[in-house]
Amino acid sequence: MIGLIVLVAVCWGVLLTVLPSQSGDPVLVSVSPADGETVKSPDEVRITFDRPVPAELATVQMTDPAGERIVSTRPYNPPGADDAIAVPMPKTRYEGIYSVVWSVPSSTLEPMVGSSSFSVFSAARLTAVPGLVVDRDPVVVTVYTVAGVLATAALVLGVGTVFVLGVVWPEGVRRPGSRRLLRYTWATMVLATLVSLLSFGGYAARTSLGDAFDPALLAGTVKSYIGAALMARLLVLLPLTLGFWQLLRSEPARTSVERWTAAATVLGAASALAATWVFARPHAPGRPGPLSVAADTALLLAAAVGVGAAVMLWTVLRRAGGQMAPATRLLARIMPVGAAVLLLAATTTTTAGWQLAAYGALAVVIFGTGVALLYRERRRRSDLEESDGRRDKPGRRRLREVAAVSASATVVALAALPGSGLPG
Repeated sequence: MIGLIVLVAVCWGVLLTVLPSQSGDPVLVSVSPADGETVKSPDEVRITFDRPVPAELATVQMTDPAGERIVSTRPYNPPGADDAIAVPMPKTRYEGIYSVVWSVPSSTLEPMVGSSSFSVFSAARLTAVPGLVVDRDPVVVTVYTVAGVLATAALVLGVGTVFVLGVVWPEGVRRPGSRRLLRYTWATMVLATLVSLLSFGGYAARTSLGDAFDPALLAGTVKSYIGAALMARLLVLLPLTLGFWQLLRSEPARTSVERWTAAATVLGAASALAATWVFARPHAPGRPGPLSVAADTALLLAAAVGVGAAVMLWTVLRRAGGQMAPATRLLARIMPVGAAVLLLAATTTTTAGWQLAAYGALAVVIFGTGVALLYRERRRRSDLEESDGRRDKPGRRRLREVAAVSASATVVALAALPGSGLPG
């Protein structure tokens, strides 16, 4: 019990330690040189906000008096100024007006765009402010989206499989199908999270595919709130994997108390992992509230239990034969409960109609699978009882006949004995 509590505490401790605080979107404070200012020869252009900003995920473009773009490096945070982003001025500076336009990703990953103009040496003729391209590269969007979908599917299937093996069917750990399922889902979760980390910088900064894997973008990803949540996911996976591996290797749960303890351990530790999906999702300014985190986490865990149970029933348990009937009956009772929790959490957290319809369809499949299994098990038991009853009727008649003959023979044998006191 102490080890299980420690596992849950370590997983949540890692998540809360790594995850940074977030108070909202940055607000512009000042631009140096200021808009409309005439300066001699600045070394850099600095844009200051009211809170720290990952400069590597920002985009700054500048044009010289001739209208040519002159910024060739990614923005950076000046030393000791995490709340500012800067770009260097070119070594050769011409007299005239320089125009600057910048973009900073918000908490919803939508660009926050601003512009400014200043004069060097003297105010010459005004040049047009350059347009900033804010469209994402379709390839970068596809890579980031597919990685997120694969990671979510691996979470749902992996946690559900561990729940089934750790709580309902401990003997299934020895089956090759179960081991392969765990290996593939865990490996997919790690690899998809790594791809999300590598592609998030290009997705947030809206760069082209060629610039999406710039090391500077990866540094900005780690500094960002969503990137920190992805890093927390990888770190939570370390104690979670070791704890689940030890749980599956330990003595299987036999009593209801042991099963409840194992279920609480799996869901409690997995809730820290599922919460990283909530924090790594674009949302309104500020960290999601506790109720929102709890509801979204319950949604993922309910889907994991239902989908994991269904997949194990359709694949591994189906091939195990009739000796797995107790595990099948227990899963059949769990699945309707998981479907009800899934539907309740979906109605609480989901606002889009198509998402609610998708969750509802998944809940119907899980609920229907559990009810169908319960119905089939009851029919099978009733058929067995009826067949046993039909087999017992001739057997009972034969038993009565044998008992009557044996009784007659016994009476005859006793009567034949000398001094029996019975009439011959």
